Amino acid sequence: MLSTRCPALPSKPRSFLLALAALACGLIATPASAQSTGKWNEVVGKKIINRQGVTLGYVSDSAVDLENGRYVGMLVTFGGFLGIGQRTIVVPPGAVVDEGTPGCLTLDMDEARFRQAPTFRMSQTVGPPYADQVKKVYNYFGQSPYFTTDIQSTPRAGEKLAQLGYIQQGSNILRMPVENLQGVALGNVMGLRDLNRTTGLLGGVVIMPSAFDVAGDKKIVQPSDLRYNSRHDRLRLNDHQQTFANAPDFTFTGGGHYSHDDPSRPGSPEAPLVQGNSANDKRITTQINNAIQGDSTISHYAKIVEVATVKGQTTLRGRVQSVHGRDAIVGYAVAAAGKGHVTAILEIRPMSGAEQAIDKPVAR
Repeated sequence: MLSTRCPALPSKPRSFLLALAALACGLIATPASAQSTGKWNEVVGKKIINRQGVTLGYVSDSAVDLENGRYVGMLVTFGGFLGIGQRTIVVPPGAVVDEGTPGCLTLDMDEARFRQAPTFRMSQTVGPPYADQVKKVYNYFGQSPYFTTDIQSTPRAGEKLAQLGYIQQGSNILRMPVENLQGVALGNVMGLRDLNRTTGLLGGVVIMPSAFDVAGDKKIVQPSDLRYNSRHDRLRLNDHQQTFANAPDFTFTGGGHYSHDDPSRPGSPEAPLVQGNSANDKRITTQINNAIQGDSTISHYAKIVEVATVKGQTTLRGRVQSVHGRDAIVGYAVAAAGKGHVTAILEIRPMSGAEQAIDKPVAR
């Protein structure tokens, strides 16, 4: 009979990892509930075991495609002695499951195959040139990539048709400076909220007013509202799309507990659109996203509009900068879902000069 007890981590690596997790206040975390108050359920420091009870490694960090709002993978470290000779590989979050073993996540793979897994280096920012390597990792673990580099291809249902964004370690994003479009400092990244292993989505970015401030209200913003500078060491918030002052307040109250405003309160961003789970709904949404991403004539803001389909009814919501952008997106939706099955909630608002600066990476 297999043991259900997760083996203990070595004291030194565990102490370091738990200190990092506490500092990040939920950087590599998923809330235990979706309510406005709760406690972080840390993933960093958890063991990865297989179905034979063999310890494969431990989660040391995350890989995040921030601008696409994607939880790309868990950095799983194994081997070596006292930190020497260790190897770290990236495991897609959907490849592991929580089977209730305390402190553990389960990967259905034998140890020999796990140790031969391909990976991509996280010592530097991983961008679009590495797309084939990232795809190879996903395929090795039996997962469908969330991106494509061939926008004319037909992906599997449910894939997000966007080019690979820049991937960074979650710990590298911690305390990264954030400014608005006018270059005014807003604060620093405190943590990443709702890293969802099932959907592979990143729910929000918590920004605090100072890198060293641990008290008072912070703000939660959507990842799609943030853009890296050209060196990927600073973020800019498109506060014309979502006013920073009206973003939900987030308060870390200590002991891993947090609270945040109800997203439905006046002035808060609207709740994300709900996507249907049927194969047909996923096919329609995928087809629309594919067409949008493949259209080089529409702006970045048009490319990040929300698209969701439920029971064959598609809803479009977001901002475009021209009538052309609106008509193009609506046309793609009608072609996929059919006439009379599309609701378009699209605001036409041209980009200001400051917004044009964020639409292209700005060197600093």
